[in-house]
Amino acid sequence: MKLVCMAGEETDQETLRKEFKAARRFGEVRLGTLHLFYRYFIRIKYVSYGEITEAYLRQESGESGEFLLMENYLMTKMKNGSVHKLRMERESYVREVLSELEKSHASVKIGFDRPSRSK
Repeated sequence: MKLVCMAGEETDQETLRKEFKAARRFGEVRLGTLHLFYRYFIRIKYVSYGEITEAYLRQESGESGEFLLMENYLMTKMKNGSVHKLRMERESYVREVLSELEKSHASVKIGFDRPSRSK
């Protein structure tokens, strides 16, 4: 299993594997001591908490035939300006991750501010 860095400096794979296995799990996201891990199918991405500047919940809805679909995403903005859209199975998982980030990592801004529309 190869772990792919989302932003910042890469870390030794063996160290990451150990942290990943010991990390607390919230659906597709695991919160380790130094890194946030995101597992989707067979890929695992990671980022150091110090690289994350903002995190928020994004919900998108649509229809598939007669079924209403609701998609939940953990959105993360990095120091380098990149934004990562991490699909999550449940809204409650995203909210738990945001709560944990808010408690443990004060440097991460939680929530989304809409830009004001000036005329």
